[in-house]
Amino acid sequence: MKQMMRNLRWILAAELVTLATVAAFTLWALPVLQAFQATTALAVAYIAPRWLYVSSAHCSRVGRWVLLVAALWLAAIAVPFLYHCTVAYGASFQMPFLWGDARDYYEWALAHYDGSAVEPKVTFWGYSLLIIALWKLLGVSVIWPVAANVMATLFTIVLTGHVAARIVTSRQSRTATLAMAMIAVQGFFMSQGAQMLKEPWVYLAITLLAYSLVPTFGSCEVSRGKRIGSSYITHCLLFVLGCFILAAVRAKYVNFVFIGIIMLAVAGRMSQWRHYGALLVITLLCWWLGMAMTDHYTVIQQVNNVTGEGGMATIFAPEGAYDRLLGDYFHYPVWKKLLYLPLTCGVQWIIPFPWLPQGESASWLSLVPRMRLGWYVLSGVVIYFYLFRSWRRGWQWAAWAWFPMVCYVGIAYMTSGTVSRYILPFEPWWMALAAQPLSRLMSGNSGSKRLVWFVVAYVALMVVVLSLCYVAVGH
Repeated sequence: MKQMMRNLRWILAAELVTLATVAAFTLWALPVLQAFQATTALAVAYIAPRWLYVSSAHCSRVGRWVLLVAALWLAAIAVPFLYHCTVAYGASFQMPFLWGDARDYYEWALAHYDGSAVEPKVTFWGYSLLIIALWKLLGVSVIWPVAANVMATLFTIVLTGHVAARIVTSRQSRTATLAMAMIAVQGFFMSQGAQMLKEPWVYLAITLLAYSLVPTFGSCEVSRGKRIGSSYITHCLLFVLGCFILAAVRAKYVNFVFIGIIMLAVAGRMSQWRHYGALLVITLLCWWLGMAMTDHYTVIQQVNNVTGEGGMATIFAPEGAYDRLLGDYFHYPVWKKLLYLPLTCGVQWIIPFPWLPQGESASWLSLVPRMRLGWYVLSGVVIYFYLFRSWRRGWQWAAWAWFPMVCYVGIAYMTSGTVSRYILPFEPWWMALAAQPLSRLMSGNSGSKRLVWFVVAYVALMVVVLSLCYVAVGH
């Protein structure tokens, strides 16, 4: 008990030091009022996921340290983003200088909040509506949506641990902590989670779906005449929440959910058809709602995403050596695109490369997404899991584990593998899977040497591939 209290005091002291560090950082980068707002918002963004983690059965001292470091890591990305889009350009916190999708989300929100901006085209309104809701409570400022994204990313990290703990029968605390640490070291994943993008909410939605669809939950489906347990209701509600968030911010991903439910139902030999039938109905309703929350996106456009029509060749145009190698990909027949899958999937797996393209100026925000060393190592454990572990628990377990990989292949097929940002929402799922063999390795179980040698060989292969790509792009 004394040791536990001592550990608790150390963690509380570290949290206070971290808060003071963030406060000093924001005071250095931002005006006093906005520094106070940013510090408070980031503190709240940490406290809520921290409460969820501490209340879990697999909470550990090391896991709390992981979550605290992850929060500090996200703050170190969020504050430079806030500085860059306001102070650096002489812009206000109400009308920041934004670019790309972030500008469109913000201006759409302003146009509908007080009409102070011209409404741009936004594919799905969900994230912009969230911004408006925050403004109704706290006033117009770019700080609030950025802090909300940090909170969503931290919730995703905590839920990654929940998923990892749920798929093992022993060493749950260690496996959960490993999964949380593994996703928190993914620089590209973390960088997108601390800016004003909708990615953090896609992260959260898909991780909620991963947790709610674990086959051990499906096996506890109630039959007619039996009482419905609270666990069943809770997980159905989590599925609804995940599906709703996904439909609101990026309804295109809901198409994958249909595929996942069918995979699980078929793998379970339709023994739980009522359960999966209900999930299909829920998914359809959420998809309909998401398709209603758009200005111009249609079912025809979804079909065009698969066939390569509707300007896909312009939106996802390959560049440089990859363009010369791939050719006129979007006008190839289906069979030829399938032949190119090893190439498109491979490119999607390793980009963005860990170096800046020629002529691009270096900045903190451009460098962080390229901190891919964690991915280049740990993705080897993911591959190991699929080759040697994914088939050991039966068909339904394999269907659940392989579903994110099916989504991965589908994205590579549709985009020619040029936008690896679209696969980031599946990284928590993969890290939860990869934590299982790593936990066994730490316990010294049989077969652990095979994992070590596999990862060493994988990293060596990645070094060779990245070196060849470095030469190919003309550096």
